[in-house]
Amino acid sequence: MKMCRSSREGGYICIIVRRSEEIMKKAGVLLAAWVLCACAGINKNTVSYQMSQYDQQMYYIVAGEGQDKEAASANALANMRASFAQAVPDAAALPEINDIMANASVDKVWRDKSRKDPKNYFALAVVKRQTAELILQVPANALDSRLGALAAQLKGTEDKFAGLRAAFAMKPLIEQRNVVQDLYVFVSQEQTGYETERFENYKKLYNDRLAAVKVAVIIRGEEDHVLLSCITDAVNQMGLSVVGAEDSSALLSVEVDAKVDGYGSERLKGLIWAATSAAVSLRDLQAGTTFARFNVYDRAGTGRKADSLRKSMEGVGAKASVEIVKRMTDYLKTK
Repeated sequence: MKMCRSSREGGYICIIVRRSEEIMKKAGVLLAAWVLCACAGINKNTVSYQMSQYDQQMYYIVAGEGQDKEAASANALANMRASFAQAVPDAAALPEINDIMANASVDKVWRDKSRKDPKNYFALAVVKRQTAELILQVPANALDSRLGALAAQLKGTEDKFAGLRAAFAMKPLIEQRNVVQDLYVFVSQEQTGYETERFENYKKLYNDRLAAVKVAVIIRGEEDHVLLSCITDAVNQMGLSVVGAEDSSALLSVEVDAKVDGYGSERLKGLIWAATSAAVSLRDLQAGTTFARFNVYDRAGTGRKADSLRKSMEGVGAKASVEIVKRMTDYLKTK
């Protein structure tokens, strides 16, 4: 009895195994058929499919289209160059763009025969991201070297005025380095900058030194808030700090006496005109001297007195701001 029961149990198990094998075989056939159908539905002529065949973290790829192979290839390379300028507008002037393009190649050209459009040739321009990184590291290192030398001059003194010539010399270098950094982030494998901490330290030192120079802005006259806003923005854009007239820590001052005249237009009847003039003085409070003086003038005519006054004040503010930035920068470069 024992042997027979064992045989029946073994037979039962054997039947289950055989049925499982049959089910798996049928499932495998169905899966293979599904895969074949799915593959048959893929259009391998599309740009997206062809680009998907590359590791896009390793390669930067741009497509082009044309009526023949040569045109498609040329357009792919042109589109790659244009993509750099589109991503980082100021990068178009970088000579390193030419070096990157010299290392780019047209890796694939094909024709989509299913399209009726005569422009049915496509091409892919490809460049290795690591190659682009190495090319951009050269100007980045050169700029950082120059920034480092100027930064050492700034660190050498605690005098807020001393070393400002070096700070202003850093500005164009920082702007160039920002362009290189932005392009590096765009093309790099990890989408990160190059020697970011080092560069950020230079920028912080530059910003801190300029911000330490405090400028008191004093406006006297009608609608003084308009001029105050314009001039404050201009001084802040220089990197300097604007403080009130009562702040004893101010090292420089901008003093403006504004005067507004209103009169009727002789040429255009019905307009209400306002003319604003401003006398501007720039002073070194530490030395107790006035290092620049100038006058600016503007007028505007509208149907409302308030609008004419505001527009003329804005015009004076814009003109005064340009002169203030220029003359103050020239003066601080000599400190």
